[in-house]
Amino acid sequence: MDINDIIKRPHDTLFKRTLLDKSVAMDFIKNYLPQEILNKVDLTDIKIAKDSFVDENLKESFSDILYNVKIEDRDGYIYLLFEHKSYHDIMVPIQLLKYLTEIWSLHKKQFGRRQLPIIIPILIYHGDEKWKQGSSLSNILEEPPVGLEKYVPEYSYLVYDFSDYTDAEIKGEIKLRLFLKLISHIFNEDFDKGLREVIPLLNKLVDQVTGLDYVETVVKYILNTTDGISLEELEKKTSEISLEGRKIFMTIAEQLVKEGEQKGLEKGLEKGMEKGMEKELMDTVRVLIKKKFNTELRQDIEKRIETANKRSLIEIRDNIFEINSLEEVEQILKK
Repeated sequence: MDINDIIKRPHDTLFKRTLLDKSVAMDFIKNYLPQEILNKVDLTDIKIAKDSFVDENLKESFSDILYNVKIEDRDGYIYLLFEHKSYHDIMVPIQLLKYLTEIWSLHKKQFGRRQLPIIIPILIYHGDEKWKQGSSLSNILEEPPVGLEKYVPEYSYLVYDFSDYTDAEIKGEIKLRLFLKLISHIFNEDFDKGLREVIPLLNKLVDQVTGLDYVETVVKYILNTTDGISLEELEKKTSEISLEGRKIFMTIAEQLVKEGEQKGLEKGLEKGMEKGMEKELMDTVRVLIKKKFNTELRQDIEKRIETANKRSLIEIRDNIFEINSLEEVEQILKK
């Protein structure tokens, strides 16, 4: 297990380590898909068809897995897209549609059949804002004039935003519940509450020899997605784990910190690269604003760009065509 993977893409790593496990995938599907779908889907011979259609430059924001299943005795697919941006992106339904067309193209290339298979699209949303966008493409399209409706594309998808789920509503076996609780709490300012809910599940997992590898993944995720948590704090927070379990947990944490220290030079280089990328992001935002509004930037907006957080800059970059005024730009930069 490469520590660099979890440092660079902690959400992607946790998602893949969880849902590439076919037993966990089946656990998720059986517990969360509507009954009308489950009545028609045969999971007996579920297969991982492909683990990603996401472009390399979007992998910090999206992860995905394609499962091959039988739908009423015919080949079909369940496509799981995991969005882990820290802000809400209006273009997610378009991104999802792009991946669906790529799946059909791949299927046609592999099997050459005239009719394309059914794909059930699922979005697991993981952000610090609630999902407000509905579950169909039409939610982001202007309403067409009467008589032109049939020329406008439409499709629906299942959306799961687990941040609103209560403890009783989080269903499934240990690994699945652990994953869902982590992603539902990790953006909370008070992660202590989330960690308290995760601890009993970790306690059960450390008692299973086969669960230790996943415990390591979870520890790495916690260390790399919470702000500056120290080993002392972590030990205090995990006091509810059994003595043996806490020893395993802390041994993994200490080993990870040691690995991180050994890679200090690499981290230094990575930080330098990150600063360069931030400057490039600022320059890109400047150019996009100038081109969109055909104007030179005011000094106050220049200053806001210099001090803006990365999330705000990415939001402007990704949504520049939907932003209608410099006032909207200023509001985003103030976040």
